[in-house]
Amino acid sequence: MMRFVVDLEYGADGVQGQVTCEGSDRPEPFHGWLDLLRVLEGPQTRGNPRDAP
Repeated sequence: MMRFVVDLEYGADGVQGQVTCEGSDRPEPFHGWLDLLRVLEGPQTRGNPRDAP
């Protein structure tokens, strides 16, 4: 199980903030809902699946 801390800010430009994974000291910023989903997917699922060995 993974736990995340999500800091959200709403503004005129939409939603933005940062996500910190439990045990990590490096938050990852995001800008917009789709970018938040990208961050939550994690590094193992990013990119083109056809690029995987």
